[in-house]
Amino acid sequence: MNPKLHFQRFEFKYLITFDLELEIKKRIAPYIKKDSFVEKNKNGMYEVISLYYDSPGFFYYKEKIDGVLKRKKIRLRTYRNDGEFMKYSFFEIKRRHDTVILKDRFLMSRDDYDKLIKNDDFHSTVAIRDQNRKNIIKEFEWEQHLRSIGPKVLINYDREPYLGRYNDNFRITFDKNIKAVQNDNLFYEGNDFEDVSGNNTVMEVKFNGSLPHYVSEVIREFDLERISYSKYCKAIEASGSLSAYEFPQTKGIMDVREKMLNNGMVADGAFGI
Repeated sequence: MNPKLHFQRFEFKYLITFDLELEIKKRIAPYIKKDSFVEKNKNGMYEVISLYYDSPGFFYYKEKIDGVLKRKKIRLRTYRNDGEFMKYSFFEIKRRHDTVILKDRFLMSRDDYDKLIKNDDFHSTVAIRDQNRKNIIKEFEWEQHLRSIGPKVLINYDREPYLGRYNDNFRITFDKNIKAVQNDNLFYEGNDFEDVSGNNTVMEVKFNGSLPHYVSEVIREFDLERISYSKYCKAIEASGSLSAYEFPQTKGIMDVREKMLNNGMVADGAFGI
């Protein structure tokens, strides 16, 4: 495998049912081919496992919820094929400006991953010696300094990937069985994940230039609506990660007055209202 380390492309997302997924794949079959990464897999899919970083107050989550057009995500990612983890992981910074995606990443050995998690920095890793990785690491260190970011939620899902048969710059993926857990171990194999996607599939269309005509036709025919779907935000909500930051609603003065009067703590008229 020769993984691509820098991406700039458009990314459109659609939430579809399983039946519609089958119909769409049937319609576009003449124009797509399986990603070589899954050619030998039993079911034509691989698992994507991502460990997302955020601040104690969930700065990146709030940017997405607030509709900020220019934002970023920082994560560790690995893959599992037929139940077997890859021998490496990726460190990634994914930036979005509206529909345009810019992603930088680099490969990490398991030893470098362990050192990063243990020490919360790259100082003792082999990765930091590579000049090509230093700008990404510097951006990460700046975010650590600025926002005190750390691992927040682990996300796992099955991905069925295809490439354009006549255009390798086109990619379409079908993501399902999305689940999440509050955990800081990218290689965690517990069974306490929370369901995120239900019976739905997230179809992601990724391309440079113009959208292929056969995809445009499918979108029109099935009246598909492009959505802003964040696996990270859905996972944060499903896993209960925000619970520590949900505060009771502040009581108004009339609520406080009534409670104090009922408890005999003050005489009626003491509030002057």
